[in-house]
Amino acid sequence: MSKKILYIRENMPGGTDNYCKALYNIFQNDAELQPLPVEDISDIHSRLFHYYYKPKALREAISRADIVHINGYTAMGSIQAFIEAKRQNKYIVYTAHWHPFDSLKHPMLGKLFFNILFRHFIRHYADVVTTINGEDTRFFQHIHPRVKQIPHWFEPIPLKERPQKKANMILFVGRADNPVKGIEHIYHLPEGQYEVHCVGRGTIARKDFIQHIGITDEELAMLYAEASLLVIPSKYEAFSYAALEALTYGTPVLMSERVRIADYLNGVRGYQIFQYGDYDEFARKIATTIGTPVDRDTIIQRFSLEKAKEQYRVLYLSKN
Repeated sequence: MSKKILYIRENMPGGTDNYCKALYNIFQNDAELQPLPVEDISDIHSRLFHYYYKPKALREAISRADIVHINGYTAMGSIQAFIEAKRQNKYIVYTAHWHPFDSLKHPMLGKLFFNILFRHFIRHYADVVTTINGEDTRFFQHIHPRVKQIPHWFEPIPLKERPQKKANMILFVGRADNPVKGIEHIYHLPEGQYEVHCVGRGTIARKDFIQHIGITDEELAMLYAEASLLVIPSKYEAFSYAALEALTYGTPVLMSERVRIADYLNGVRGYQIFQYGDYDEFARKIATTIGTPVDRDTIIQRFSLEKAKEQYRVLYLSKN
């Protein structure tokens, strides 16, 4: 009989939700593992504890699973999930999607919550912790004896026709009003120097930028393929799906030194790094990165779906 996996995460779109749904997709036809559909568990939002689950809904959801994969680290809901999964004697996999405390909206509150309340449950309740970059691996190795680092993966959407690259086209992917995304770096570029496309909601402060909201995956793939550069000027990214997607489509990337996909890119052509907050360096590095070639074959091999699936398979099926 196949083991059923329940993915628990915050009830909102974003990187964590995409991660859970991607895991569901790669295991939905598996002979030994049966992921349950990634669905919202009834919750209540709280100004103090971010969110917490309605106990009956959480209890019923966990009762259907053999493996409970908990995602998130600064909310009471994650602690509830640990307690209920342990009470029901489930196998617990934990992924924090961790960000350094100083990158959070409320750094001190996040640090206190984690160290006073959350650390205990990770250490004593989780069977295994998964991470996606070297920084969070080192962090959680001080807390838990079993930590497995597994990078994300990406399978590009086949394009009917591969468009011509636009020599001066720059792409930015992310909510414009999210302060973590660092869009202010792009605002410092001279007007008319580049054709800048922004994918995501929020108010854009430049009339010469082209904004795309609610586009399909196919439309996003076309933008990646057309662009000559993706910029990721973020204050912090634990990985960066956008960088992986762009590189897979052969588009070079300029990212801040705080974007952790760089942990996996040593020796790969197609990216450069600038110092977050240094607008002059950002502009200089755009000029030397835009249109440069990308080692697509190396990227596809390093971030293979098959490799990731096998690593998660071993992790889910092993309790020792």
